[in-house]
Amino acid sequence: MTDSSSDSDSYSQRDEMAAMAGELMEAKMQASQARNQMTHMLRMGNFHLEIVPNQDIDIEKFFDKTMNNIFERFGKDAFEVKVSGMENLKPSNGGGGMHG
Repeated sequence: MTDSSSDSDSYSQRDEMAAMAGELMEAKMQASQARNQMTHMLRMGNFHLEIVPNQDIDIEKFFDKTMNNIFERFGKDAFEVKVSGMENLKPSNGGGGMHG
């Protein structure tokens, strides 16, 4: 005589394993897609621009056009970072301030 509970247990274990395998495959596919959706970044001073890659956008031309537009509007000093109030500070003796 065969115990029917052991058959149902083996089916539920198979179902669980199939579900886990499906989740693993889905996670791998999502990770693969995420790697392909990186952004191009332009960072100058305080200015930060990210562009999602697209076959219709020539990134180099886009960044050149963006930089030229900013320079035309605000001048060549647009990205200069000016810090005031630090003229009298002396560097500390600590090799960069790292603790260790």
